[in-house]
Amino acid sequence: MLHRMTKLYSCWLIFSVALTSVTYGEEEIIFPVTESKDDWWSNTIIYQVYPRSFKDSDNDGIGDLKGITEELDHFVDLGIEIVWINPIFKSPMYDMGYDVENYTMIDPIFGSMTDFEELISEMNKRGLKLIIDLVPNHSSSQCEWFLQSIKKEDKYDEYYVWRNAANHDQLSNLTVTPKPPNNWLSKYGGSAWTWNTERKQFYLHQFSDKQPDLNFRNPEVHKEILNIMEFWMDKGVAGFRFNAVGRLYEDKDFRDEPKSVGRENWPIYYSLDHIYTHDQPGVIDTVIEWRKFMDDYSKRKNTFPRLLAAEAHHHVCVFSLRYYFGDENNLGAQIPFNYHLLIQVRKNDLLNSVDRAIKFWFEVIPANNTPNWVMETLDTDRISSKYGSEMVQVFTALKMSLPGIDVTYYGSEIGMENVYVRPNQIQDSYDSGGQRNIESRDFARSPMQWNGRSNAGFTEAKRSWLPINPNYYKINVEEQKKISTSNYNFYKKMSQLRRTDTLKYGDLQSYNITDSIYIIKRSLPGHETYLVVMNFGSETETVLLSTVISNLKKKLHVYLGSENSAYSRSDTVSTISIVDKPLHLRPQSVVVLTDNLINVDEFKNNAFSYRQYNSSYISLLCVLLLIGYYVGLCN
Repeated sequence: MLHRMTKLYSCWLIFSVALTSVTYGEEEIIFPVTESKDDWWSNTIIYQVYPRSFKDSDNDGIGDLKGITEELDHFVDLGIEIVWINPIFKSPMYDMGYDVENYTMIDPIFGSMTDFEELISEMNKRGLKLIIDLVPNHSSSQCEWFLQSIKKEDKYDEYYVWRNAANHDQLSNLTVTPKPPNNWLSKYGGSAWTWNTERKQFYLHQFSDKQPDLNFRNPEVHKEILNIMEFWMDKGVAGFRFNAVGRLYEDKDFRDEPKSVGRENWPIYYSLDHIYTHDQPGVIDTVIEWRKFMDDYSKRKNTFPRLLAAEAHHHVCVFSLRYYFGDENNLGAQIPFNYHLLIQVRKNDLLNSVDRAIKFWFEVIPANNTPNWVMETLDTDRISSKYGSEMVQVFTALKMSLPGIDVTYYGSEIGMENVYVRPNQIQDSYDSGGQRNIESRDFARSPMQWNGRSNAGFTEAKRSWLPINPNYYKINVEEQKKISTSNYNFYKKMSQLRRTDTLKYGDLQSYNITDSIYIIKRSLPGHETYLVVMNFGSETETVLLSTVISNLKKKLHVYLGSENSAYSRSDTVSTISIVDKPLHLRPQSVVVLTDNLINVDEFKNNAFSYRQYNSSYISLLCVLLLIGYYVGLCN
């Protein structure tokens, strides 16, 4: 009986393996071995900090610069070397800082310029670099430039995009209502034009009416932006992430935008095809101008090269992004943000859409440019809420095993989830024709969950600016540090793996072998090979790797397994046997395999914990003093 059961089980295994070992064509290298790059940013992680929600130091319930400074060793522990902070400039905060009143002042809710300088100083001690958001497309309507432009004062007259009403000739009749110059729409709803009664013209705002668009056809505006960049680089900023770059220019003839076919029932903004307000001639030239200015600054000051990251807009296609890089004679952005893993992945076709989003980048972008990968932002669902908590480690392994730069949104390392915000708690929402509405953008901006104590260790105030997710008692940094299989430690181990030569410079191959199993292979001659095997499905799958991937060793070692995978470091799997330890992959789990299990802790990042350094130094000093004391007693 037992013999018959064994035979039946073996037959089932053969059938199961046959289903999960189908290959589609020859193995294809989609990203070949690259030359070793010495750029400080080219193989790193950029960690996005939403300053209101990271850490509150003065107990007013709002995160601030000193709070970020207090937690710098968090970045060091995770192996992060670049911190990107969302807007901290003086602002009325109608759009949470993306409406800038003064580009060279820190908003008091975040602290002072002294606090900023202290942050830079402490980051330098730890080998960390800071990039900041810069918002060039528009300012606040309270910006002094705009107030002077309304009055047509001096050079500020044409700092913004002003146009006469379409019915300008009829306005001598005071009963006539001014009509907008064309049909352009605001991203936040309604017309993109607002009438100013003092100047008696319309001004353009592609976002809120409290965010007037700057006029980039005016050379004086270019000078202002360059002066702002120099100001912050002098403060020690390592680079900028430029917001909404694709909207810098508009059609010079101000033509009506055509209707978007098939989108008649979409929200009003998407009912038009924005061919006259997105990616107009002049955008790329301006990006190249900024890059040249930053490179010239570094040469002039004899300092390290600065980083230029550009956000076109979420829905931009990679075909458009390729131009943001410039060319070998006219360098552009090092990092035009790639949102394809964010917006192109479909839950009803998860595996195929992931594969397509990855390959599309490499098919379109010239090979000498550095890839980057974004899966979460302050305006979109968190991974755990979009795909489920079990998928956090799967997507962590996926994006951190890809070549180039990973962009991590704060809290992703512990698998933070969307938070429910009651209507009376909403702080920020999409604007609709000047009125706040109930579609909150706060769900992915809840305070960072540091520990299980009151308010998740974010603040000692009675109430934080946004509600803290009630799950903070179990999903927090302090608790997850103690658990070897936690999201935090999984993220940290993948971060360590990124320092190996294989992941920095090696080939990338992908294997889309079933509707569930997806494999990323990274290899480099003379170095260890890594396979990231993911199960996106809802059933356990058995994978006989040798039938899918050629030239594998008979046994592979587990470098890392997700918490739900049942695999631990140093476990082995067979690539050839369906009986003796083949790879059994549970639903929504991931395993990272290697042919040579090395100690990745040896691959140190450039950042280091100043706190640990100081404590080690003090310990050594104490030992020396004790030795000296005992030597003195003996004498």
